[in-house]
Amino acid sequence: KAESEAIESTNTHDNDNKHHNTDKQPSNPSKSFDNWIGWHNDSGFLTALAGDLYVDDATGTALPPSHIDPRAGLYVTDRSGESIKVSIPEDCMAVQIGECLQILTGGAVAATPHCVRGPRPGWNDDGVKVARISFPCFVDAKPTFPLTMPEGCGRENVLESGVGRDKVPPLEERWTENGMTFGNFLQTSFEKYY
Repeated sequence: KAESEAIESTNTHDNDNKHHNTDKQPSNPSKSFDNWIGWHNDSGFLTALAGDLYVDDATGTALPPSHIDPRAGLYVTDRSGESIKVSIPEDCMAVQIGECLQILTGGAVAATPHCVRGPRPGWNDDGVKVARISFPCFVDAKPTFPLTMPEGCGRENVLESGVGRDKVPPLEERWTENGMTFGNFLQTSFEKYY
């Protein structure tokens, strides 16, 4: 597997601008890996994502890396099913594949399951509540756009190309027919996720 400064492996297993603070963590965050934003695939085509900005929730002041739990942040599932922490450098953007592109390419590319993990309780004792700000840019289609796989492609090619099927609602339960419109797919996905 290729490694770079932007992606670092770990041993453990976003839709508008996101601002998350530790007050929204579940009662026992150590039991929930994805305690800020749960595991999901982006439903659209592509998502461009700048690096995270961590701030003091009370003041909005940017925090230095020493105040940030090194295990907090964005995680993706790689093609082998392993969860990997992604750190996007300040001068870079990451691009994630969405489920629409997975369908339109007949599974040649697969959507990227991802989640956001908050800081571990008690990681930093200085009393600062950490908030995360991210800025994703989603490339989607008009609601009437038909999600049609390539001619000669089987539905199984699209469905079996995905990874992290144990982390997200199965695509076959949301993309119920070839040619389903993006709007209907999005509505069905929201119903399955929420």
